[in-house]
Amino acid sequence: MLIHLFSAPKKRCSLVSVMAEVERILRPQGTFIVRDDMETIGEIEKMVKSLKWNVRMAHSKDGEGVISVQKSLWCPTEIETITSAKASERNWFNIVL
Repeated sequence: MLIHLFSAPKKRCSLVSVMAEVERILRPQGTFIVRDDMETIGEIEKMVKSLKWNVRMAHSKDGEGVISVQKSLWCPTEIETITSAKASERNWFNIVL
C-alpha cells in the first residue's frame, strides 16, 4: 500500500482517520509506504510504533520524507484492552461534565 497524503492542500484528511483505515485494511506482515513532509512522517512514525508495527526504513531529503512500515501480528492483551477502555471512559466523562 503506497500513500502520499498531500500535505500541501489546505483541506487534508485527518491523519488519525487515515491511519485507522490503513490499520483496518492492511493485513499482518503487510507493508505500508508513505511519502510526505517530515512533520507528517514523524506523526506516522509515532502512531505505528504505538501499534507495535516495525519501521523498516525512513529517509528524508529537503523537508520531504519516505517511511516504510510493516504491520506486525501484535494484538493487545486483555489487560491492555481493559486499561485502555477505562482511560477512554474517564476521558469521556470529563468531556461530558
